[in-house]
Amino acid sequence: MIKRDKTLIALTFIVIFAFICELSTIAVADNSTATVTPMAEPTLTVTPVPTPAARDVFSSPKWETDHVAITVKNAGAPIVVVSWIDSPLKNATTSVGAGETMVVTTPSIQAENGQIVSFGFEAYENGVIIDSYNTTITVMMGPTPTPAPVESVIVSGLVVDADNGTPIVGASLIFRSITYEKAYPAVTTGSDGLYTSPKMYPDSYMIKITASGYQPAQMVTEKITGDTMLDNIPLKRLAVAQTPTPAPSPTPVNPIDSWISLLYSPALCVGTISSLIAVIAGSIGIYEWLERRRLARQKEEADRDDKKDSMGGIKKP
Repeated sequence: MIKRDKTLIALTFIVIFAFICELSTIAVADNSTATVTPMAEPTLTVTPVPTPAARDVFSSPKWETDHVAITVKNAGAPIVVVSWIDSPLKNATTSVGAGETMVVTTPSIQAENGQIVSFGFEAYENGVIIDSYNTTITVMMGPTPTPAPVESVIVSGLVVDADNGTPIVGASLIFRSITYEKAYPAVTTGSDGLYTSPKMYPDSYMIKITASGYQPAQMVTEKITGDTMLDNIPLKRLAVAQTPTPAPSPTPVNPIDSWISLLYSPALCVGTISSLIAVIAGSIGIYEWLERRRLARQKEEADRDDKKDSMGGIKKP
């Protein structure tokens, strides 16, 4: 009996094991025939940056003592001008704002009278070149040219609000040498309102100062022979246009209210009544005079009729 029970238990385990194996086979077969749908990769949309169009910004180049100067008239977006002389390695960079016109110069070199010097200017907008001016120029000096001094002085200072003395951030300053007529690249005040010029000639300078929201200013310094801290440069704020206040429309006057208002002003009331009485009396007098004239005319007509009747012997009924 015990042996038969053991046999029955063994058969039961075999059946269960076979059933589990069959399920595993079906699952494997299903997985092998399943179709996997790949996930779509996200598409990135890149908006292309428009390429700046070429335009003319350079004109009127000329030799000035030890460098070449050219007029830059920028009628479009802000640009960067790279200038060089003698070799592209001797270059300088100048920023020119939108709608701004300024004189840009090359670096300085020592040149002899009659020497042919090559130079170039290139204008870039967003890193794309939009105009260039590359040529040569003949150095023309007087019979005894005076060599330019070494650029050795630095000018610094503070730009402030003229009303409250607070520093002005982002003010632009352009230094132009009066003797050598050289304009240096613009410098900008920092968060503390301070500016520092590049190394310049020992000379007197005309300084042009501009800042957003302020009136442009211009000043001339005395001759600067060494590093100098200038006095504070005050800028006046631009006047804000005020909108005129419209005059109130006249309120219509009610005639009843006008008569009632006379009761609160005895003098005005008496004057008004007196004027009214005078008008009425004058009207009555005119009426009586006209009535008397009418009756007189009727009597005259009646008398003329009676006279005609008596002369004609006709008796009026």
